[in-house]
Amino acid sequence: MINRVRVLGVVPTRDVVHYQCMRPVAHTVIDSIKVPMVQVFELLSDPTRIPQWLPGCTGVRCDVPFRKGARFTAHFGARVTQFEIVDFAPPATFGWVEHGGRTGWKTFFHLEGAGGSTALTVRDLWIPQTFGAWLRGRFFEKRKVERQLYGIVENLRRLLTR
Repeated sequence: MINRVRVLGVVPTRDVVHYQCMRPVAHTVIDSIKVPMVQVFELLSDPTRIPQWLPGCTGVRCDVPFRKGARFTAHFGARVTQFEIVDFAPPATFGWVEHGGRTGWKTFFHLEGAGGSTALTVRDLWIPQTFGAWLRGRFFEKRKVERQLYGIVENLRRLLTR
């Protein structure tokens, strides 16, 4: 049941109601990599190296240096997706939102230094647009999101500990 509050005779718009009734679908992976946090962040935020650690990515094009609000294009075979960086705070956080095949998916990386190691949290977050989309995303998920997140962590570990 949606809790609609009337303030001065105003009923929330459909967009406000949407965010009140649709819960996000989130997947989180936490692991550690035995290299300093700065090295992990440099690898994550280097557009030329994203295809090396992002599963399925075959190329990235970015016309400006990474910063909050910057956009870049990634190729996944024949599919092209645009990303917008929504969180960029070196050397601790990096995140993007997808505009394309998986519109609205947000991916965040949070790093914490612990001695010479880095605690890495990777989180995928999606807010469905409709109840039907929520059902499909929750029960008929084609992509194995957690497997992909573990793949990111393993690729980063492999690249950084060679």
